[in-house]
Amino acid sequence: MSLISLALLGASILSAPLDPVETHVEATLAKMTLKEKITLIGGDRSMFIRPNLRVGIPEIKMSDGPVGVRTWGPSTAYPAGIVLAAAFDPSLSQRFGESIGRDAKARGVHIWLAPGVNLARVPQNGRNFEYQGEDPYLTSRGAVAVIKGVQSQGVVATVKHFAANDHENDRNMDSSEVDERTLREIYLRPFEAAVKEGHVGAVMSGYNKLNGTYASEHQWLVQGVLKGDWGFDGIYMSDWGAAHSSRGTYLHGLDLEMPSPDFMNEKSLLQELDKGQLDPKPLDDKVRRILRIIYRFGFDKKPQLDPTIPKDDPASDRVALAIAREGTVLLKNDGILPLRRDRVRNVLVLGPDVVPANISGGGSSYTDPFHKISIPDAIKKIAGSGVEVNFRPVIGKINEAFAFTGYEGGLKGEYFANKTLSGTPTLVRKDAGIDFNWHVAPGKGLAQTDFSVRWTGSFRAKSDGAYVFAARTDDGVRVYVDGKLMLDRWIDRGAATDTFQLNLKKGQSYALKVEYYQGMGDAIAQFGLMPVEELLSNTLPTDLVRSADAVVVSVGFNSDTESEGQDRPFEIPMEQRLMIERVTKLSKRCIVVNHSGAAIGTTPWIDGTAAFIQAGYPGQNGNQALAEILFGDVNPSGKSPVTFPKALLGTYYATAYPPVKGKMFYREGLFMGYRWFDKNNVAPRFPFGFGLSYTKFRFGGLKLHPIVNGLEVEATVTNTGSVKGDEVVQLYAGYAQSSVPRAVRELKGFQRVSLAPGQSKTVHLALDRNAVAFYDVAKHGWVVEAGDVTVWVGDSSRDLPLKGIWSLR
Repeated sequence: MSLISLALLGASILSAPLDPVETHVEATLAKMTLKEKITLIGGDRSMFIRPNLRVGIPEIKMSDGPVGVRTWGPSTAYPAGIVLAAAFDPSLSQRFGESIGRDAKARGVHIWLAPGVNLARVPQNGRNFEYQGEDPYLTSRGAVAVIKGVQSQGVVATVKHFAANDHENDRNMDSSEVDERTLREIYLRPFEAAVKEGHVGAVMSGYNKLNGTYASEHQWLVQGVLKGDWGFDGIYMSDWGAAHSSRGTYLHGLDLEMPSPDFMNEKSLLQELDKGQLDPKPLDDKVRRILRIIYRFGFDKKPQLDPTIPKDDPASDRVALAIAREGTVLLKNDGILPLRRDRVRNVLVLGPDVVPANISGGGSSYTDPFHKISIPDAIKKIAGSGVEVNFRPVIGKINEAFAFTGYEGGLKGEYFANKTLSGTPTLVRKDAGIDFNWHVAPGKGLAQTDFSVRWTGSFRAKSDGAYVFAARTDDGVRVYVDGKLMLDRWIDRGAATDTFQLNLKKGQSYALKVEYYQGMGDAIAQFGLMPVEELLSNTLPTDLVRSADAVVVSVGFNSDTESEGQDRPFEIPMEQRLMIERVTKLSKRCIVVNHSGAAIGTTPWIDGTAAFIQAGYPGQNGNQALAEILFGDVNPSGKSPVTFPKALLGTYYATAYPPVKGKMFYREGLFMGYRWFDKNNVAPRFPFGFGLSYTKFRFGGLKLHPIVNGLEVEATVTNTGSVKGDEVVQLYAGYAQSSVPRAVRELKGFQRVSLAPGQSKTVHLALDRNAVAFYDVAKHGWVVEAGDVTVWVGDSSRDLPLKGIWSLR
């Protein structure tokens, strides 16, 4: 290059306008002392970034999500993320994000701690309800739309929990063992889209370790992938309490420690930085990133609180209702639905969590609404005065089992001043039963926390037949009957009830051993047994069931039993299963409505039901949407974002969970969710992408049009039924042959269409070459392989009537 050319290049660089945000960042950074920089990277009062008025840094306020702006009092309680995902509607996801942004500004919130994009690898994950299903493409489309909606309102979104934080029990200790290709192609995809397409302002770490290293200080994950490969320039913050060291978090990419600076603080960093023993560049990078987001969103220029937006916003209320309408999934219908007002005069609603309304799972996402509607009240509202609605809670009497004292000579209780039943017991005594909720230390020499107990003895059954054994504990419990381990939940968790069932013989003596430890929170240890037949005695209204024109049975979990911090069983509680079985013997008009964040076990009771609706956690207006669907005012159109297996046994789910010795092995690799069922040719109970309607649709006219760097897929869908309805056209693709293991097919596109009876619509879906790439670990990059790619179009991962071949060269 000539000297003239160099001079011109230099002049052009000098004359190029500087990014005003970056200029502002550097100016502020130059004014800050070392102590002030350290102070900025640690949270304050749980939900704030500290202000620094001397240099013009405002206080930054945060709020939990992802089903509302929940930290600062009542707010709109939207349907859970899994319901939003079931709508298969990115435009609705963006509306949701915009509403969240408005709700945040009504409370002066700068940073919303959502959306969550971890995948439903196993049904038992206690936070599946917060996320958006098992498929990375579906989750990516929803997450990008939510982020764009939130940030369009001048509020920072925070994508979480980075990465492979896919179960809750022992989340602070367990390591997710995942190979790089699986990470890149499955579990990192939604985060990558959030960064590259959504331009998300913040990313939150998981609690877990990834391949042995905590996500909050994982150099490869944070510095290498997030900030390096993807070019993320925003804030990488810890989940609350997910930081575990000072040097690791400081050196390996954590920018903001929340909720307080337990590790990245003045005591641990200032002296080493002052003496030159610690590189100051990471500190400056952290501060730059925090300042960049503050200035990019203009938080220093205007107040975030917008008093013109009502906290109980009617616009948000309408969005919450729209999500519930689109995201409720009808999985089975033997013709009972929709109910006709001229034929249905009497509806009976049964279930333990019906009144007040069951709107959300639990934990840091639970949002207290200003108002909500229960199933009975919603049916009364929608059905009209001509339909009588009766409600019975049918609460199983499982708690009565804890009063059991039929032990032979009582139980020997050995109390240890540790959590591991180790050494010599501090206290040995006789206990009549196990029904304790300690608010003080359980005995002399013991503390109120960090102790364990072993109870041993025997009992006799008072009658022949099936018995339910129940243990409610906070934290771990193990139960042995005649030396056989029947229950093993040896984990830190909130109070939860576990059950198992055994057939016993009258008068026979059975040896019993119950082990318990208290690790955190409350000290609850309750255990007992009772005949199964007594569980629902005098609570199921037999005459009302027989006489009802429709019986709506609400089952599943709630904010206590499906929640952050604990995983939940695959099966719904035993008393609920028994309730469904008894109702279906009395009535052929049983409509089961399930509340859960992912699949549940439906064998053996599903065959006896007339209809099965997956309501998820539908938010404050969800039961109105349910009632509208029951009576046909709204045509159901949700599609399941998870696969429902017939059983765990015989699937990868059976060995994928729980962790083994602190490690969660992702041995199924790429073949997670519907990919495993397709690869192994196993029929699920309900496939991914499946959902029924009150009308019928026909697919046809498949055409494949090669375009630059991809393919345009054209298909026509026709409403062949008699009512208006929405269908989700789903595009899947897979290689017929490949040099590496590949899924049979993967979701690569979808479009929701609304059609009147007899109406047709031609849908155009783009398939980019890069969408069928695989990650080559040896080459450290993505590879598009030459070959024939099969393209399918249909309405679920298992119903794909249209098929074509795309030849890639």
